[in-house]
Amino acid sequence: MTEEEKSQQILTKKDINNAWRTWWLYAEVQSNNVVFQGLSHMLSLMDSLRKLYPDDDDYREALKRNGQFYNTEGTIGAVVNGMTLSMEEERATGENVPDEVMYSMRTALMGPMAGIGDSLVWGTCKTISLSIATTFALSGNLLAVPVALMFPLVTYFIGRWLYGLGYDLGRTAVMNMLKSGIMDKIIMACGMLGLMVMGALSAENVALEIATEFTLENAADPISIQGMIDAVAPGLLPLAVIGLVYLYLKKHNNKYGLLIVGIIGLSIVASFFGIV
Repeated sequence: MTEEEKSQQILTKKDINNAWRTWWLYAEVQSNNVVFQGLSHMLSLMDSLRKLYPDDDDYREALKRNGQFYNTEGTIGAVVNGMTLSMEEERATGENVPDEVMYSMRTALMGPMAGIGDSLVWGTCKTISLSIATTFALSGNLLAVPVALMFPLVTYFIGRWLYGLGYDLGRTAVMNMLKSGIMDKIIMACGMLGLMVMGALSAENVALEIATEFTLENAADPISIQGMIDAVAPGLLPLAVIGLVYLYLKKHNNKYGLLIVGIIGLSIVASFFGIV
């Protein structure tokens, strides 16, 4: 932000942080099938808009403008909210910023930001942090609590920084970042890390061993099928279970109840007959 822009700035850093905090609290809560996160977006900007538009009519128009359809991811998508607030401030200080420009900016960026956020924040970071926390919890380690709390804390401060970044840099910088391909590389790297962590946790926590043994004629000791498998590829059975669960979920999306009942039923039957 240049010195000239700072001289025209009405909002303080406290105003910006308050707007972000409200968005963080309500982004995934205040939603409906009409405007989705539009009400949360409007609510987060209410105090700032009141400061920008002392006139009641202008204030009401600003609320309507920011209560339209809006749907993005709360953390990475915060950069769009920051840009919106910056454009509202430009408009309040006399710049020609039509409604159509604000609508088109939000519409153009909320989708890409949601895609990045869903993959990076919810698909990777949350999965890794809560998987590690679960591993600690299963072993009775109190580190499970701070590790679990790391996810909301880290996303809070990342989102707060992105909100301020969007406010300071404006829409041009974000569009350039998307076109440069930097975010694609970050998503790919985090995805690879997530797969490595999930693979290690699956081998550690998915317990499946074949209990069946057989004895050859004149053999001193029985031969374990599980031992033969481990000699070739340790952890092969847990990997097979994860692969089958993945294929099931890919074909039958969101049918988790049937999957859980099926796994429990097969485990009981296999255990009853001494297979596992």
